[in-house]
Amino acid sequence: MKPPRISDERLIELTGVAKWFGPNKVLDDVDFHVRRGEVVVLIGPSGSGKTTLLRCINHLETVQAGQVRVRDELIGYRMRGSKLVADRERNIAVQRREVGMVFQRFNLFPHLTVLENITIAPTLLRGVPKARAEEDARALLARVGLPDKALSYPVHLSGGQQQRVAIARALAMQPAAMLFDEPTSALDPEMVGEVLGVMRDLAASGMTMVIVTHEMGFARQVADRVVVMAQGRVIEEGAPEQVFSAPRDPKTRALLAAVLH
Repeated sequence: MKPPRISDERLIELTGVAKWFGPNKVLDDVDFHVRRGEVVVLIGPSGSGKTTLLRCINHLETVQAGQVRVRDELIGYRMRGSKLVADRERNIAVQRREVGMVFQRFNLFPHLTVLENITIAPTLLRGVPKARAEEDARALLARVGLPDKALSYPVHLSGGQQQRVAIARALAMQPAAMLFDEPTSALDPEMVGEVLGVMRDLAASGMTMVIVTHEMGFARQVADRVVVMAQGRVIEEGAPEQVFSAPRDPKTRALLAAVLH
């Protein structure tokens, strides 16, 4: 049984968020929140807006309507009088430190060692001294089960190892929350378990997490809340047992029938 770790504080909150790509409305008046310490899993068919929602949280995508807040601060915008205006890129970069993101592809720098991949952001963006950054990076590598890979280059790592390095790199910025965009979808089946194991440990430690995944068994095991999306909207949400065992929305039932069977 998971220990109580979820506070009432809404660490992440989206209100009335809308996003278009040309004529295609990818997010349609989305209200969404994540409490501190909560693990929220997003599921839904391809094209339902899950990845776009993640990217809007840390302003990798801009929203055309609504607001995104992290720690009750607007992300990407600020108020000027009664109007909402785009924030400076410098301020947005500072805000992004609060939210780490792990992508489908690992996006490691191929010309840097594992240690350098993990330490580059803390030293450049947070001003952490190199020796301290390397000490922290080695501790993170031990945490993700790769203590002996500090001096390796990404090309010499398996896909699962690269993804674990990517997780360590995101954690090195000491984020308040972690976003995972289908982190196992690019992996061979035998490597999926090692990445999910790291994510289970993070969830157990109390890390606030938002996870887009098709790994339904994993979602059922680690999620505090499952949010189902379709056609850019949240159509259902609830505890894993409720959503997986007694879904209310017909689209959720169809999705689970297709995925689970």
